[in-house]
Amino acid sequence: MSQLLVCGLNYHSSPIAVREKIAIPPQCLQHAFSFLSNMPHVKESVILSTCNRMEVYAVVDDVPAGCCELETFFAAVGSISGHGVLRPNFRLLGEDVALHLFRVAAGLDSMVLGEAEILGQVKAAHLAALEAKTSGNVLNNLFNLAINCGKRVRTETAIGARSVSFSSAALDLARRAVGSLCGKNVVVIGAGRMAHLCLKQLLSDGSAQTVLAANRDRGRLETLLATASQGKAKIPVVCDFDDRHAAAAIADVVIVATSAPDYVLNRAQLYACRPDNGKDLCILDLSVPRNVDPKVSELPGVRLFHVDDLIHVVENNLAQRQALTADAERIVFDKLEDFRCWQRTVRVLPLINDLRTKLESICQEQTEKALAKPRNAQDTTAEAEIEGLSKSIISRILHDPTVRLKATSDEITLTKQTEALRILFDLNSKN
Repeated sequence: MSQLLVCGLNYHSSPIAVREKIAIPPQCLQHAFSFLSNMPHVKESVILSTCNRMEVYAVVDDVPAGCCELETFFAAVGSISGHGVLRPNFRLLGEDVALHLFRVAAGLDSMVLGEAEILGQVKAAHLAALEAKTSGNVLNNLFNLAINCGKRVRTETAIGARSVSFSSAALDLARRAVGSLCGKNVVVIGAGRMAHLCLKQLLSDGSAQTVLAANRDRGRLETLLATASQGKAKIPVVCDFDDRHAAAAIADVVIVATSAPDYVLNRAQLYACRPDNGKDLCILDLSVPRNVDPKVSELPGVRLFHVDDLIHVVENNLAQRQALTADAERIVFDKLEDFRCWQRTVRVLPLINDLRTKLESICQEQTEKALAKPRNAQDTTAEAEIEGLSKSIISRILHDPTVRLKATSDEITLTKQTEALRILFDLNSKN
């Protein structure tokens, strides 16, 4: 029998030094899906790879074999990245998978509680799987419910109204490090979604003295700046990517958010550009894998932060957290019940279809016997009337059993009920 399964690594138990080793960039996702599709026991799959997590959601026809195959996948990703063999450090089955994904989509499992970006990342993960044709009936339903859950949390709850983005948390961290950004020089390296959000917030705030932007693809950067600067009085200055170390050396804050596979800022070049008595510099590396050489933090006056440091910006005590999340958790469990109902429907439908087929066969047999008898010329419509009456009777007979079976939440009771019906009506096919 098919089973839901999720395996992965996330920020709860794996620091960024581990998570970055199995991060899958968007351009490599199709290769990853091809790898999963070739595994005999993995029937459906969706990959959710963000700065906080790398999780594979799957439908498997054999749990032990499926788990082994997903471990093989993680080991292969780690080996391809040149970091050696890695294994997922958490695994969930069945309804626990649904509950986990709903909480992820709602922002309840994020490092930044209620973060705004994760819902878009869940949508993108599902879309990528649809394009790769690896998400089927089960995962399509699961992810559609998760996306709906995330939308409801954002529109109906306090956590949605007070949601914090990674970009805003990053800028708060910068302010903690250097004080107000008023009069400060800020450099943003990258042209992806995170860099875009940081630039928009910097321009909306308007306090920074100068905002420089750099990216390897200058055309993409200029397109980004055209949207980020729309309606803003201040426009960032474009810096040549080759001059990034020099720009960083005279900045107060540097934000790095790229998808580069290696370091875009390294210790030697930054040291060469900074005077010995250089002013304090705060560098925020929001990339996974990291794009700033950790040895940069050894330079005098340089403070280097990465995504795991953002947790300190948004820490709340337990009472505050519970007050914020209570309504959101209720929505999550509402969606879990929707998923349970769907699962029961999927399980019951084959039985109901078999029972309907059996009853229709009996009706057809009796109808043919009745119509074989001599009848008047006026009875030309009898066959259609009998057929319609038979279908109506079958639907009425099946209505109550169908409703009751779908409403049975206890797994043992449902199994007994379905087995009893199969035996009583001599239904040979198995669910």
